[in-house]
Amino acid sequence: MGIVAGLDSSSAFTHIVVCDTDSGAVLREGYAAHPVEAKATEVDPQAWLLSLGEAASGGLLEGVQAIGVSAQQHGLVPLDQQGNLVRPALLGNDRRAQVAAADLIDSLGGRQAWAEAVGAVPQASQPVAKLRWLARTEPENARRVAAVLQPHDWLVWQLLGR
Repeated sequence: MGIVAGLDSSSAFTHIVVCDTDSGAVLREGYAAHPVEAKATEVDPQAWLLSLGEAASGGLLEGVQAIGVSAQQHGLVPLDQQGNLVRPALLGNDRRAQVAAADLIDSLGGRQAWAEAVGAVPQASQPVAKLRWLARTEPENARRVAAVLQPHDWLVWQLLGR
């Protein structure tokens, strides 16, 4: 294949490693912190793109034929019908949705009912609980939501040109 890159956009930084597929050798690396508070519980997703741009500067991705993306899985990026951000993304470490998660669990008949019905039990970090929280605390924003993405999916969507 030639040259590939692995991109990791964590909660605090973007790290890119470019490798030769034949030898496995690391050819180049890029790193940039996200321009947000370290313990932020919500963020404008554009911060992830700014960090990615900085990490990839100086021709880091030149000659790259494929990119694997790893990024935050838990969180909620709420979008309107045009694909625009409704509000800042809610990150996985945001615990405001704990009561919403408990309410969801109770509404279906408990933890066992959730496990049997969908194979998981809602937690504050998961989008379903964050959506419930949004509906209860920011109903105007909740009404505008037409699509939701997790941070990883939003970043890939941006990289693919939306």
